[in-house]
Amino acid sequence: MDSMNSHNLPNKLISETSAYLLQHAYNPVNWYPWGEAAFEQARKHDKPILLSIGYSSCHWCHVMMHQFFCDPDIAATMNRLFINIKVDKEERPDLDQIYQTVYQLLIAEGGGWPLTMFLSPTSLIPYYGITYNPDFVNLLHRLNEIYYHKKDQVKQQELHTLAVLQVISQIPPANIAPLAKDLLYQAEMALLQDLDPDHGGFGTAAKFPSCPSLDFLLQEHDSLIRHAAITTLNSMAYGGIYDHLAGGFFRYTVDAAWQIPHFEKMLSDNAQLLGIYAQAYAITKNEHYRDVALETGEWLANTLLDPKSNGFFNGLDADSEGKEGFYYTWDLDEIKKLLDHEEFSKIKKYFHLDQKSNFESEWHLSINANTAQPEVAILKTIKYKLLKQRQSRAAPELDTMILISCNGLAIKGLSTAGIILQQQTFLDLADATILYVKNRLATDSSEKIPAFLDDYAFVLDGVLAYVNDLKNHDYVPFCIKLADTMIQNFYDYDNAGFFFTSHNAEKLFYRPKTFTDDSQSSGNGVACLALLRLGKLVDNQTYIDIAKATIQAAQAYINDAPELHLTLCRAYALLHS
Repeated sequence: MDSMNSHNLPNKLISETSAYLLQHAYNPVNWYPWGEAAFEQARKHDKPILLSIGYSSCHWCHVMMHQFFCDPDIAATMNRLFINIKVDKEERPDLDQIYQTVYQLLIAEGGGWPLTMFLSPTSLIPYYGITYNPDFVNLLHRLNEIYYHKKDQVKQQELHTLAVLQVISQIPPANIAPLAKDLLYQAEMALLQDLDPDHGGFGTAAKFPSCPSLDFLLQEHDSLIRHAAITTLNSMAYGGIYDHLAGGFFRYTVDAAWQIPHFEKMLSDNAQLLGIYAQAYAITKNEHYRDVALETGEWLANTLLDPKSNGFFNGLDADSEGKEGFYYTWDLDEIKKLLDHEEFSKIKKYFHLDQKSNFESEWHLSINANTAQPEVAILKTIKYKLLKQRQSRAAPELDTMILISCNGLAIKGLSTAGIILQQQTFLDLADATILYVKNRLATDSSEKIPAFLDDYAFVLDGVLAYVNDLKNHDYVPFCIKLADTMIQNFYDYDNAGFFFTSHNAEKLFYRPKTFTDDSQSSGNGVACLALLRLGKLVDNQTYIDIAKATIQAAQAYINDAPELHLTLCRAYALLHS
């Protein structure tokens, strides 16, 4: 592993199982995993805590590691001034949610990864936070001095943070803000206002797929509304965010036109987009959407499936050989040597190879939608040659963590695509993954970290997609068990809605209850959709009532920004359908 330094002894991460933590196990930084051992040292020596949160396939996390955490002098400063804790956000999404929320309160802007928070050793509440920052070393000294020389201000900041968290945790009474009758229309108009009319997608750069938005717009019957999703799906399918040789989508692009990605490929994105492109094919009969869905499903099966367990791994790194995009980008002479003259002439314009290089001094492939596609047989031969050459390169590292929530997304994507595209292999994969997840959740009490709301909600939603409204399906009892356990472990009987962490989870200074969609739908939104669907399937009014109470608990937030709560908007529509 390139992060290892043979001159360093392993730190306290060496016994962890997370790929991200193990990437840092030979840093000269004296990293601790999250836990009482680190907190005790911080309290004993009255040292502030430096908490670093990231994930294994994150490019900027690698940059920060190589630039700072592998430097012996910087590491010595960190070790002297702080107790240093490293957290994998995939393993502890609860900690990531909490500290991302506090970062936004402190800095008044959205966070991201890598996230570095500076905590009081007694309360674990941050007094400052940064994402990637080249001035990291100077900040270390300043933030250490603030802790020791401005303790009153630090304490006041803690109290203010707790007060704000208490306010945002209080759900307004349901009768204060009844849901607007034109709620779906308001959500559509807000999305269209933010739509990029030229390239699709929302906002400018960086461009993320925004799967909940695409899914929401595709469900609409109005062709003009649906066109916003179609424009985006077209741009993505032709753009550099899609891997035109092996299939599958990268995490996001740095430009507005979907051309140049950060090169990590995640299970969560591809599982969602698999189902979305299959649905788009069902609506439009556009064969290109069908091809994209088939290739994405095949990429998932070929690359992320663990053949031993039938669970799906978390994703692929952005980097290999210490360079971002090394595996995916091309030198033009390399392509010319691989292909004969006729083959190269067929793809020169098609893959924008007649243009100047678009990634540093190399080419990252995207399709010119204004150029005719080469004959299918020739294009297949060309892709085979390029892919075979690409496979001879050092491949990006595989993140072998298997997340239950993302496997729930995979079950849904494979089930949706399998049914629409009549692909039995996808349905067989979904079935095998259901059995894997069923086993994992049955032994949840023995897991190092208990399951979260998203694990239960996404799996229930996925299995229901596989069941496809068949009342006598063998998996209906499993769905009922999932729903009952989810309600028992996460539902707030006092104020409605579902907490992200279970009632017996580690007690922290803030317990998230998230209604807002992000790159994937909110756990509360998915829980409501799944409970409504299951409630109608098995005629269980309790499930429907709990979903209704959750929607009502969130209605002030939904009214204020329906475009941020699209899954709950869809649940509201289903409740009244």
